[in-house]
Amino acid sequence: MLLRPAERGPRDPPRSASAPRRGTGHSLSRPGSDGGSGLSRAGTPAKPALAVTVEGTATGVLVGGILDAIRTEAGAGLPSLKVAILLLEHRRGTGLGEADRALTQLPRTGALDGLHGVALGQFIGFEQAANDPSLGGWGIAGLLHGRLTRLGVSVLGGLPAGHGPRPPTIPLGTSATIDTAAGTLTGQAAVV
Repeated sequence: MLLRPAERGPRDPPRSASAPRRGTGHSLSRPGSDGGSGLSRAGTPAKPALAVTVEGTATGVLVGGILDAIRTEAGAGLPSLKVAILLLEHRRGTGLGEADRALTQLPRTGALDGLHGVALGQFIGFEQAANDPSLGGWGIAGLLHGRLTRLGVSVLGGLPAGHGPRPPTIPLGTSATIDTAAGTLTGQAAVV
């Protein structure tokens, strides 16, 4: 998978010259990382997760989805995350507490044992929480950073994946690498 966001308008179509070809690898990168080929995404609401990065590179099978759905499946059908890159995204429902509960429960269940890395997509609806005095200054970026740095794995935040406008297709179950220095999630195409 090779998808890179560029500084373009949210309604601009992907550049046809940079569209991935069947059988090629792809890369998803966070806004502000160096350009390159691939589909472009801009104006993503992934910004709260941009500040969440734990330096390094990691390779593994790409598994993931909505944070609360992953938490719900822990102990009840979640595949092993050993040697995996876990892609997480979320749309705010009841508040910051729901993300806190999920990020507390997942490590306690042992579901994250053997995890190689975490890639963070969009966390939509949490932007206002950072300015909410009733939360003591906590926002989604601080929560993600606090919970995920404890895992001791590379974490790449700010990817344009999730419930935002025109999300990219991400082939789960394929081999992937995160590189925090380059700001990329690179993986194999689902169809070769």
